[in-house]
Amino acid sequence: MRVVILGDFHLHSDQYDATRSAMEDIANCNPDLVIPLGDFGSQGMIGRIEGLEEAFEFLKQTGAPLRPILGNHDLELESGNGVQAKGTVQRRFMEMFDLDKPYGVLEYDDFRFFFASTEPQMPNSCYDVQECFVSDEQFDWLARKLKERPNVPVVFFTHAPPIGCGLRTVPKVHVRSTNAYLDQNHQPHRWHELVKNTPEIVMWFSAHYHLSHIHTDSHTYRHGTHFFITGVHGPTFTRDGGRQSRILDIDANAVRVLTLDHTKRAITDEGGWEHAGNAKELIAPTEVSLAPVHSCSVGEEPAIRNGIVPLSSKRYLVSTEDGFTWEAEPETESVLGTLHIGAPLKGIAVTPGHVWMAWDRFVGRTDLRSPWRFVRDADGAWPFEKVRFESEATAMAERDSGGIWAAVGTELWSIDDSSGPGKLTIERTAALPESCLQLYAEGTKLWMLAHSGTLYRYDDETRGFVSEHTGVAAWDAWRDQEAAIVKENGDLSIVSTDGCNRYVLPLMGLHPEGDEGNMQIVCLGNHRIAFLIGGQAYFAAVNERILRKFDTAEGRAVAITRSYPDGDAWICSSIAIAMNAVNEAKRPKLQVWRIETNRERL
Repeated sequence: MRVVILGDFHLHSDQYDATRSAMEDIANCNPDLVIPLGDFGSQGMIGRIEGLEEAFEFLKQTGAPLRPILGNHDLELESGNGVQAKGTVQRRFMEMFDLDKPYGVLEYDDFRFFFASTEPQMPNSCYDVQECFVSDEQFDWLARKLKERPNVPVVFFTHAPPIGCGLRTVPKVHVRSTNAYLDQNHQPHRWHELVKNTPEIVMWFSAHYHLSHIHTDSHTYRHGTHFFITGVHGPTFTRDGGRQSRILDIDANAVRVLTLDHTKRAITDEGGWEHAGNAKELIAPTEVSLAPVHSCSVGEEPAIRNGIVPLSSKRYLVSTEDGFTWEAEPETESVLGTLHIGAPLKGIAVTPGHVWMAWDRFVGRTDLRSPWRFVRDADGAWPFEKVRFESEATAMAERDSGGIWAAVGTELWSIDDSSGPGKLTIERTAALPESCLQLYAEGTKLWMLAHSGTLYRYDDETRGFVSEHTGVAAWDAWRDQEAAIVKENGDLSIVSTDGCNRYVLPLMGLHPEGDEGNMQIVCLGNHRIAFLIGGQAYFAAVNERILRKFDTAEGRAVAITRSYPDGDAWICSSIAIAMNAVNEAKRPKLQVWRIETNRERL
């Protein structure tokens, strides 16, 4: 398949002959598809329907199918408090090119083409009308589509490149104006995360800079993706004298990027690149590095199951079997105090500003912002706020709307401070279907894992629980990923799902060794997980069937958690493991580990 990619399609009425000759160059290449990357029309018409129609008269001269996207100038009259009604250009654009939406995907047997298109900005968040803005709706749609065909190579097309690509920029123009990258004034780093965490994205073509392919950084390689600048065809609009378009050839045994030079009127390999092999081979295999970064002794007894909770990027709570809940800072090898003295906790959860604890028949809350959060007197009263129930509290989880869920005896309760500061509001929410081992919450969703191994999902409409899975030894959910350790016919497997795909990794040879009740699992995003079995910690990339063991030689792993999330990052690259000492001469430790792959290190 041969594709010709056109950069900014700016026109000048005095240079129509140059545009016509460029279209002849393209037609002579016999392309199967032509992809113009936006900015259509002459000065005064660009950003209007007239600019689209002006450009279309030339583009159809290529004689090939067209799949364009919109650029920043195409929407500049509609962004912010623009003079043109929002949607004017998009409606005509979709009608002209027979599209159901400006962005989209073209599917082929062995590869996929993804198209992101610039959209108008709202008045209250428009910092530059020429930003290459993409709405949440479009980004989320593209991100979901990427999950539909795993292990199939993806080529992306956008007007501006994503941040983190390393391509040459024009500092005094685009960087100064803060429109050099996709979503530069909004959420630019989500595109960087998309690239890092989607190995299927092997190539990315963009325009916007009006630079030719002579520069060494007109082609870069980052996180397993090849990025390419695409030049312009018009003499007036080139910034370095070159008038060039890109050619992408995808064959069964080769992938090539060439240059179509509109001055020489010839195909050259200037700024080109070639892969000898099929496109699928461009998906780089993941290499994993597991490295301990911090460690400190915590308390005198082992942590309880699920007894580690991150408070920040540096601090953790560790609840231990002897009834203490320590606040630890592994980076400085410090333990700062305890938030609890008494019966060992049955549950612990952190909400903004508070830590919630369940023990015996109590659920209580302590203010994490107060220097009085620590229990200094062994016989002192704590925490500041607590509720006494008739039955034992066994588990808890954070509520999306504030406060917590608590499993107490045979009932589910919601607890918050909606009645006012310092006043806890409790409400019986539902009956529990059976004895609760653990509660899990992700956004508005809530699950309960029973001691029997049945996983239940809470249905807010019926105010009851629905059975989802059986044979579950451990379970977790995080950012659209769900993962479980399941036991069937005596064999253990990891199951990871994301709404589009389901992956299973058999754990041949791994057994709990009498510690079956303490299997744990945490989602790390993109089907990466960490888990405990038989006192040993493991990392797995389930979708790639990668399994690695953490070298925790200092003791037996008894609890695990992902570290404090880094903003909206799709993958958590750090975990904490609570270790029980192997002999009396050593104390229990909290270890923080960094998980790196070859994609993130590039």
